[in-house]
Amino acid sequence: MKIWIKLLVGSVVGVLLGIFLPFSLQGPLESLARLMVNVGRYALFPMVFFSLGIGTSELRQEKKLVRVYLSLFKYLALSTGLLIVIGILSVLLFPPERIPIAPISIQADKAFRPVSVMEGLSAVLPRNLFSVLLGNGDFLLPLMVIAFILGANMEFDRQLTRPIAQLFDSLSRVFYHINSLIVELFLFAMVVLGASFMMRVSQVNMGLYKQILLVLAVDTVVIVFGVFPGCLYLLGVKENPYKWLYASAGSILAALFSGDHYVALGVLTKHGKESFGVPRMVGSAAYPLFASIGRAGTAMVAAVSFLLVLRSYSGLEITVLQILWVLMAAFGTSFVLAAVPGNGAYYALFMLCQLYGMGLQEGYMILGSIAPILVSFGAVMDAVCSAFVSLLIAREEGLWTEVEAENFI
Repeated sequence: MKIWIKLLVGSVVGVLLGIFLPFSLQGPLESLARLMVNVGRYALFPMVFFSLGIGTSELRQEKKLVRVYLSLFKYLALSTGLLIVIGILSVLLFPPERIPIAPISIQADKAFRPVSVMEGLSAVLPRNLFSVLLGNGDFLLPLMVIAFILGANMEFDRQLTRPIAQLFDSLSRVFYHINSLIVELFLFAMVVLGASFMMRVSQVNMGLYKQILLVLAVDTVVIVFGVFPGCLYLLGVKENPYKWLYASAGSILAALFSGDHYVALGVLTKHGKESFGVPRMVGSAAYPLFASIGRAGTAMVAAVSFLLVLRSYSGLEITVLQILWVLMAAFGTSFVLAAVPGNGAYYALFMLCQLYGMGLQEGYMILGSIAPILVSFGAVMDAVCSAFVSLLIAREEGLWTEVEAENFI
């Protein structure tokens, strides 16, 4: 059975359970869902570390290291800017109704605090290099940096570094297979995640948020089924682009119900090699990078949500200067979310409210009820963006291996 079918079956069963289970089970179910997210991440960090290290070495051997990374950052910036613009235009053309502030109890969420860029840089470049190996499982970027440095330095003397390269290659394959086993069995985790997601969503007053959710749903459909496939086709992939959307179905489902970029990353890594035909040297760089910084879908959802918060707190129309501020702030915020893999869009909205100030510091709380939905919208678009960009770069560099649709996992 194909992986996406397994994940779909688990999701459907979970959603049905979420509809019929008593709400008294919500607390234990959410605790179990957090455990299932841990399972999805279980082999991720060592797999990324060894795969990125050996992948970087392979790119340097092929003399494609600089070109591939320039392409990654180019498409990362372009996709983020494009999606934010689409989101802002959708709100301007079809403005959702303001959300009344008074009936909603707003309390500061003490679990959130603004991102410190200096703290992030200190984590990436610590006083003791080995300390990056002892992270809490939420910040992948420091591990990626040291893996890149090690991989880039395996070529100064191949005779001396061959044993290290072989070790990285072997451990990369070992942890890839462990991750593959987790993905194959993630059907059972999807039951829990689907049930937990449904129980949280079923308690939301959808009538209050229906217009913002409709805008985001239309944006997601247009971007996932129109913008990304269209861009892929225009940039040189002349085959049916929906074939590649089908190839990423498993990662889309994982992103939708977990809302966690790292869980989706584990599934996408499996699909990238065995469905997309993207080699390790490209996928090991593209997938974790797009799961860490410049999350296009997350930035778009945050921009749309913030414009609604701004409209709800003010009786005036949104000005051109405010629109430009949202565009730039959402773009910048998307690059400081590397330590927030599981609550991306809602945390990005929190950051925008903090940066804007002017009494909106707690404005993000009016959308707290639909936070899981906001996060899922962003995670789905991020997963599709990562998959399509990796495929595009692999083809541009002549590193792609064709996989027939019937052989997709």
